[in-house]
Amino acid sequence: MNKKLNIDNLEAVSFFNGLVFFAPVALLVRTRAGVSLDRFFILQAILSVTIFLGEIPTGKITDVVGYKNAIVLSQVMLLIARSMLLAAFLLKNYYIFITEAIIEGIATYFTSGTVSAYLYQKYDEGEYPVKSARVGNYGTAGFITSTIMYAGIYHFYEVEGLLILTVVMNVIAVVVSIGIEKETEQIDTELSVASKESCSILSKFFILKINAENIIIMITLACISISFILINFFYVDKLDILGISEEWMTAIILGYSVFQMAAEKVLDTIGERNYFKAFVIGFIISGMCMLLFGRINITPVIIPIMLILPLIVSVPAYIFDEMENKVIDNSHLEDKRAEALSAYNMGVNLVEVLFLFVSAFVAELGISACFTVLGVLMILLAGVHSRRIIQI
Repeated sequence: MNKKLNIDNLEAVSFFNGLVFFAPVALLVRTRAGVSLDRFFILQAILSVTIFLGEIPTGKITDVVGYKNAIVLSQVMLLIARSMLLAAFLLKNYYIFITEAIIEGIATYFTSGTVSAYLYQKYDEGEYPVKSARVGNYGTAGFITSTIMYAGIYHFYEVEGLLILTVVMNVIAVVVSIGIEKETEQIDTELSVASKESCSILSKFFILKINAENIIIMITLACISISFILINFFYVDKLDILGISEEWMTAIILGYSVFQMAAEKVLDTIGERNYFKAFVIGFIISGMCMLLFGRINITPVIIPIMLILPLIVSVPAYIFDEMENKVIDNSHLEDKRAEALSAYNMGVNLVEVLFLFVSAFVAELGISACFTVLGVLMILLAGVHSRRIIQI
């Protein structure tokens, strides 16, 4: 199998998906349309529930139709979701926001694990985290570009202009995704036969065994996912607590996006031999930053944390992505990789749903409580991982 195939179109799709012009005011898109903070958490929970319910069926579909076709389908659904978000904002209709969350969930679960499986199939062990970071960097580059353009667009065309331009970029992403090179067909080897035998003894709709290893994987992935939810939506809330104008959010986003792009270089420098140690240390530092962010309101401390936290979370996240795929290999499930990754993400979404519903009910305590709880959990998980519970 040629693992050096050109993935330029995938990188381009990542770039156009990163062009989310309304990102600096993503929370305001909802609140200015009359959505309260507790309802916002419920919307995020609905998104996670939708992904949870669709993970396994779509994982099975992806393994049948192929990774490339699933990526194209996810781009089409994301385009519909973005269009619904525009309609919801213009009409100030909460039920359209709910519909948008459901459609975005459909787009997400067709992407869930698919890009990871696509890249893992094409790149050698050890190369995968670096290549995955490279594709992610194109998304970050798009995000930086849209953030730079945000102020001017917002000044002249307000939120409507930001949403419309984002929809246009999604149209281009759909077109570009069609040109992604199709993955090589899996050969039915003895390992694949072992996989089928392994699957036959498992539930038809849940390919993974329920054991400590898989539960820890799901909780770890959920922590990473929730970290970025809090970063993407609630940095602006922290600025308000510090008495800093929300206009500075653009500078913060640009700053942390530039730092985050260093993930590829950091992983390359660390080297495959040191990945596990780097993952554990990275998770501990991430947890400590979350704790500090949640507990103190000292501007000279919080601003640097805002700038480096996405990078600190991203490095162990890319490493853990490869660890997750190795567990799938060791379980002889490589010919059902998308389904297995979807099964993991199903557990992730369950944890997210619980976290978001609890957050909705304790919204009056403020977002700081969410960062604090997540920080403690990440530090505890790092301790669990240091005992090498996951066999790779």
